Amino acid sequence: MANLLLPLWVPTPNLSLKSQFCVRCCNSTNTNTNRDDDDVEDNKNKLSKQSSWEAKDVDGKDYLYRLGKEADNMNIAVGQRAGIIDDVFVGNFLGKDSDIVFDYRQKVTRSFEYLQGDYYIAPLFMDKIACHIVKNYITHLLNAKVPLILGIWGGKGQGKTFQTELIFRAMGVEPVIMSAGELESENAGEPGRLIRERYRTASQVVQNQGKMSCLMINDIDAGLGRFGNTQMTVNNQIVVGTLMNLCDNPTRVSVGQDWRESDVTHRIPIIVTGNDLSTIYAPLIRDGRMDKFYWQPNREDIVNIVHRMYEKDGISKDEVEKIVNTFPNQGTYLYAM
Repeated sequence: MANLLLPLWVPTPNLSLKSQFCVRCCNSTNTNTNRDDDDVEDNKNKLSKQSSWEAKDVDGKDYLYRLGKEADNMNIAVGQRAGIIDDVFVGNFLGKDSDIVFDYRQKVTRSFEYLQGDYYIAPLFMDKIACHIVKNYITHLLNAKVPLILGIWGGKGQGKTFQTELIFRAMGVEPVIMSAGELESENAGEPGRLIRERYRTASQVVQNQGKMSCLMINDIDAGLGRFGNTQMTVNNQIVVGTLMNLCDNPTRVSVGQDWRESDVTHRIPIIVTGNDLSTIYAPLIRDGRMDKFYWQPNREDIVNIVHRMYEKDGISKDEVEKIVNTFPNQGTYLYAM
């Protein structure tokens, strides 16, 4: 006969004999009401239903989060225009912008409209600059390695920068200009970041305006050159590394944000000027990265340059030749003073 298991009640002091099971009823109407209240509370905290400031990306991050993570917020235009934020502080004294030179400060590129007059451009100089710019824009069509940087070097006062600007004006190029003074900063990494930002700015000129652009750095040996009693700083190393990386990867340029597969910049030619490129870090100036061009105008170039400058003043070419013969072996800056 099978054994029967019977429940056994053992008396326990100070314990209640209440049922150990409880049934909880849940009203779906109350739950939906609570959810609606939460949605109303969230909507109260939002600016609007279509606010771009609170729009979420695929990772659930809003615009302000990505803005603070990707780059420094340097948008000083917000609050300077009427009808946006600070109407009280804008006023009507100088128009609708509180900063009348804001548009000019924001324009990084140069158009050289101030170069009025007919100046002489040396044919050899023109060929070198034009070929370098064009080859970099059609490098995808060429079965050859094209250096990204063109280094123009030579003696002082030979017209390297001025001749380059004349060629930019003639070709319709809208370049981004930098100087050697921007290659050093009290903050480590700032000059390298600035070069990448200027490079991307030139790429945006090509993409948005349909114009040719390039990055030009004047007197690069003054900022990166190694002389007798100078020291190499962290920024010098970062700038050299940045330029070398641009030469090796001209279409993938980051300014600190996360890498995106669709973030591909245009290949932008770089032109640098200097007096002695041998003082620069050797791997940067090798043939694969930089094409060197030594500029020393001959007597014919100097005569034509000087004569074109003073042609409207009634000075003949013979008189210019006499001046050049009187002061031989001088830079063009001497005759322009």
